[in-house]
Amino acid sequence: MGYLGKYLKMPPTIEKLNKLEKDIENEGYSLGDLSLFLEFDFSPYENTPYDVITFASTGCDGIHFGFLTDFGTVSDLEDAFVVCISPMDFDSHIKIVARNIREFINLVCTMNDALTISNFNIMEEEEQYIRFLQEQIQVKPEDKEFEEEAKYVVEKIIAAFGSEPIEDVYHYVEIKVREQRAQQTILPTLDGLGIIPVDNVTSSHITYKLEKDMTINMEEVKGFFNSATTESKLAFIRDVQFTYLIADEIAFKEWVISEMIKLGLQDEVDRLYVF
Repeated sequence: MGYLGKYLKMPPTIEKLNKLEKDIENEGYSLGDLSLFLEFDFSPYENTPYDVITFASTGCDGIHFGFLTDFGTVSDLEDAFVVCISPMDFDSHIKIVARNIREFINLVCTMNDALTISNFNIMEEEEQYIRFLQEQIQVKPEDKEFEEEAKYVVEKIIAAFGSEPIEDVYHYVEIKVREQRAQQTILPTLDGLGIIPVDNVTSSHITYKLEKDMTINMEEVKGFFNSATTESKLAFIRDVQFTYLIADEIAFKEWVISEMIKLGLQDEVDRLYVF
């Protein structure tokens, strides 16, 4: 089925964006003028979450965007959170940047450039956003031509999608998006994505503490899995990827994969096997 798994095809907004790309290409323009390259056969990076379906890259440093499927529980990709993965920003390489694909397009239009959105991965404070956004306003003379091209493409997107600029980027990314995600999740994870309720809304969930370069005690981990809730197991899977521990030992990786299959995560396993 490919990396889309059970979703079979991209949501309508992506298909519409792809059509727009073909239309503006006839005029000599491209979504690439906004550092946005639609990717329908993108190979995930080792630190691309297994439940993220990539739909675009920036063409720089492997930075890419994808739909967070919450391990396949999201019913419609049109309403999935959009995640930015910046592989070179170690330890802060994953961040939710939009509540859905339509608002992500609003964000791209606001910034005039998708690449700049990856900077949000390493920012949290309002002052950082203010300083960064002020820097973006100052266009160098040699960049004038690129800015004009970007503005034209943004106008085309606004006409096609009715996109609206985001008035306060800091408030949107750091408060609106975070708050909505926090309302959904019941367990934190090291990548900041968290785990939503799957089977056990009222059960008590425990987290297995993982950190980089630690030695995995297999008996202890197996004991944890024997009694852990589905949500706790999913948190473990997120954390074991984030800490790169899954890449350290083949036997451990094979065991994690077997547990994922037991949980019905075949799509995620298929993406894991890319590495």
